[in-house]
Amino acid sequence: MSGWFTLAVTKAAAHLSRLLGKGGGHALPGLIAERLDPGLAGRLAAGLPHGVIMVTGTNGKTTTTKLIAAILEANGERVLSNSTGSNLKRGVTSALISAADLRGHVDATIGLFEVDEASLRRVTGELKPDHIVVLNLFRDQLDRYGELDTTAALIGEGIAATTAQLYLNADDPLVASLSRYAASADLVHYFGVDQLPADAPGVPQTASDSDRCPVCRTRLEFSRTFYGHIGHYHCPTCDVTRPTPDVEVVEVASADSTGSRFTVAIDGARSDVVFPLAGTYNMYNALAAMSLAHGCGIAPAVVTETLASTVAAFGRVEELTLDGRTLFLLLVKNPVGLTQVLETFVSRETAPHVLFAVSDLDADGRDVSWLWDVPMEALIPADATVLTTGIRGADMTLRLHYAGVAADEVEDFTAAVERLVSEIPVGGTGYILPTYTAMLAIRKMLSQRTAMQEVWK
Repeated sequence: MSGWFTLAVTKAAAHLSRLLGKGGGHALPGLIAERLDPGLAGRLAAGLPHGVIMVTGTNGKTTTTKLIAAILEANGERVLSNSTGSNLKRGVTSALISAADLRGHVDATIGLFEVDEASLRRVTGELKPDHIVVLNLFRDQLDRYGELDTTAALIGEGIAATTAQLYLNADDPLVASLSRYAASADLVHYFGVDQLPADAPGVPQTASDSDRCPVCRTRLEFSRTFYGHIGHYHCPTCDVTRPTPDVEVVEVASADSTGSRFTVAIDGARSDVVFPLAGTYNMYNALAAMSLAHGCGIAPAVVTETLASTVAAFGRVEELTLDGRTLFLLLVKNPVGLTQVLETFVSRETAPHVLFAVSDLDADGRDVSWLWDVPMEALIPADATVLTTGIRGADMTLRLHYAGVAADEVEDFTAAVERLVSEIPVGGTGYILPTYTAMLAIRKMLSQRTAMQEVWK
């Protein structure tokens, strides 16, 4: 099948999809191309003069990809990215199609794609990335991914199909162990955190998802934990231990709900970072972006200046004003992610106003049993005002009941947000914690009433 014909058909399909309001045309073109011309994405990517970067892992893909894109653009690149978060193979292919003309010329200098953990192996062999960033691995969508060892093996399969530079989270034992799939040891780079202040958000009580040695299965010993199983570890039985990071947070001057100020050492040289996204998990996202930038030879000053002007990706620590109240939209999708959001924002407030919006469509994950793994008892203040909504709002209400937290369920998204806003004093702050499809629905509703970043751009 001629490439121009496939491009013409897929571009027409994307246009029609947008006209019919079926989405932004960010998946359908790729799906069609996979049927008509399976090698199209690889040929289009081969035309990118500065190659391809991929970002994968459970939490933080969209935010980290956005950070890296901003850094690359500040360094003079024209970046092609799947910025809408359509991160299956079809989404990556669709992004390439959208940037190509009918002759197959892509108007960009570099490709940057967030890639679903299970999809990485399906795209690396074809697109041949030059750099792969792996952020973390947490239990997520168990009905789709299975347990973490399975997910790690899928990512390892994708890495093994490349000769890419790897940027791995040294503080996640399972991620660090992916170095064994690298084509050679000198391709592996690590990022990590030395120590957080004792009162930094994210230090306490998160359950650990992965505390076994990736080699011998002995329970790891941790000298420090920052959240979940992220920390400093060693195996008491074999020689597995936390690798020494090339890029490391060595000092945290401040960390609160408005962001953080920290110092990063890169091969011994120190850079001060002002980062406006709150949470230890976002600090790791910034660190991953800095590690990749270092590997690409970008000057630290360009990186720190870009990070200081960061704006959250849609739905991730997104702040807006409605009827004189401040609302935070905070996507949640797994136990560690929800725990981090509660620790960073809700548990530190007196009388917070919170709306949980829980759904279980395919994009959310059908299994909502993970709600029971979050220590709600410890993280939601007794004087909080709590509402629930969504397809599985009743499950959330039940979980909160057994945590001793009274919650009112409001069936309709719009009515739930209206109720939340009405109960927040003028000038006050509320927190909306939605799963993915609930987030899209609430954003669509809110975008009609207040200025918001457009998702489908």
